[in-house]
Order: sequence, then C-alpha cells, then structure tokens
Amino acid sequence: MGSSRRSLKLGSSKKKKTTRRAKENLLDLPYDLLLLVISFLPLKDNIRASTVCKKLQEACVSVRVADKSPWLIYFTKTDDGSYELYDPSMQKSYNLESPEITGFRVCYSKDGWLLMYNPNTQQLLFFNPFSRDRIPVPSLWMGYDQRMAFSCAPTSASCLLFTVVTDVTLKKITVKTCSPNAKEWTTTIFRERLPQNFDSFERILFANGVFFCLAESGCLSIFCPSSKTWSVLPGRAPKDIGNTGCFMTEHQGKIFLIYTYNHMSPTVLKLEDTRLEWTEMKTLGGLTIYASPLSSESRAEQNQPSGIKNCLCLSVFHGFNKTCIYYNVGEESLIFFKWKKHDPYGNIWVMPPLNLLDLPFV
Repeated sequence: MGSSRRSLKLGSSKKKKTTRRAKENLLDLPYDLLLLVISFLPLKDNIRASTVCKKLQEACVSVRVADKSPWLIYFTKTDDGSYELYDPSMQKSYNLESPEITGFRVCYSKDGWLLMYNPNTQQLLFFNPFSRDRIPVPSLWMGYDQRMAFSCAPTSASCLLFTVVTDVTLKKITVKTCSPNAKEWTTTIFRERLPQNFDSFERILFANGVFFCLAESGCLSIFCPSSKTWSVLPGRAPKDIGNTGCFMTEHQGKIFLIYTYNHMSPTVLKLEDTRLEWTEMKTLGGLTIYASPLSSESRAEQNQPSGIKNCLCLSVFHGFNKTCIYYNVGEESLIFFKWKKHDPYGNIWVMPPLNLLDLPFV
C-alpha cells in the first residue's frame, strides 16, 4: 500500500513538473511569437490561459477580437432541419438540427439572424441558428429568384422586412414591407420607375436607412422606407462579360460591389457618396469581405497577428468537404479565380453571438 501511494505521488509530481516546464517554455517565447500562438486558441482556452499569470493575461486579452469573423452555415439536402455551422477562424464545424425549419430555405442574414421561407406553405420566419430561437412573420408568396432583406435583428423595434416584385409589361414596381410583429404586409406601387433594359433584381442590401436594389444589368435603385420613395441612380456598375458571381455588402455605410470571373481577377467597386457613382478599387483597404449570393458580411482588419485582411472570402465545395477560399485583392495573381456558382440557398454567412461561451455546442 505504501509503495502504491509513493508511486502515485511520484506520478503526480512528474505531471506537475511537465506542466510547469511547458508553461515556462511558453513564457520564454518572444512576445510577438507568444501572441501568435495564443491567437490560435479557441475563446474558452484563451480565457483559461489568461488566469495563469499576468503576462499570459495581457497576451490573451490583447488578441481577443471583439469584431468577430462571421461563420458559414450550410443547409443539408436531407430536408430534416439539419445544418452545419463552420467557424473559418478555427476551422471547426458543428452539426446541429432544428426540425422546425424543415422545408424552409434561407433568404437573408443579418445581425446573427436568418430569414427563412417555406415555398410550400408560404410561411416566413426569423431563425437564430445558434440559439435556435424563432420569430414568425406574416406569410407571403415569393418566386424562386425573388430577393428579400431586413434592416436589423428582429428583436429590435425598428426591424423592417423588404422585398420587391416587378412587372415589366405594366412597367410597375411593387414594394412590400413588414415588421416582425405586424399582422400583414404593406404594399406600395411605383409606376414607370423601372430601370432601362431591366431584367431582375439580384441583390438587396440595407444601409444608411435605405434599401439598395441591384439589377442584373448593373442598375442600382434605392427605396427609402421613411419617405416611401423609389429612385433609380444614373449609370450602371461596370462589369465584364462572363462574370460568375455578384456580391454586395457595406462597411460603416460604404457600399461595395464585387464581380468574380473564371478568366480574370475579381472586380471590386465602391459607391461614391457624393456622386453616387461606382469607382473601381485596387485594394480593400484592410477590409475582409465574406461573400455569399444572398447577403455578405465585411470586417475591418483583424487585431490578432493571425488575422486576415484585404481578402475576399467565399465558400467552396470539394466533394463532401466544405471549406473557404481567400483571395487577396491587393496582390496580382497569375492563378485564375476558380469559384463556381452553386445553389444560392445552400449556405450563407451569419454573425455568431458576442459571447461564444453561452453556446452549448462550442
């Protein structure tokens, strides 16, 4: 018995010495290298490491990023309410299930919420993929290619849903708006306000208190909810023939438009505030744009050493493997941009909550 206790003590002592040695080796690293190592820790491990000593606490706190990168959500083809959340910063996936969204497809993403639509029942609802909370919305018939957006999280009293329907024959635009707690949609009709050579609206974005509607032809229209006015901006967004993707996003009120191609580098455009004209950008100025067909996110340069900047990030599929590709907009590349169009309702970027520790699956 005495020998057994002695061996247990010796083993415990050896483990403590190993842990102490590892801690000392970590603290002996140059501070820049220490920051780089800590920046790869998940949030839970970062918080645990910050309690070890003062030096680690300062390092851990300095690399925590308040402006987190968005996550990618994939919807399976099984139609059972299952989906996959992918954190590109940690390259980790989480498989979840919510039977209540069976039969729904995603329409838009903003502030951590998804707008979902069931084409069979014409039912709409807000869905939070992290908490799995749901908020119902009045039903509405929507076409397959009809786009919809909302202004902010549905938990806010100022949240407004928006969609637009066009009738080229009658030269009519029908705008429909609704708040989450409303009983029905409000309809506003504008006649003779279609852009020239109009085809359809492929992107909708809310920024600066208005909804921006981009047509496939490159024409940009604006709907102002407060004044209930519709205006068409002069000119078109310049793009080359054969574009494979179109993405629109905003950052601090600035509107960005990206066209991707198979045979050339992406084109990045910015809407000038004063002239309301598109100008081409050679760099994103430290921004990273997370692009998906229905809605996109943008983030400023990351504070942590491993952060990415000046990149366009898109989802790609390699067989059953799902991942992301980053294209540095500021660098010339001899490699063509190999991204192909896929089901626009298959995945979308979504913002995770501020406190990931509240998530039971992380």
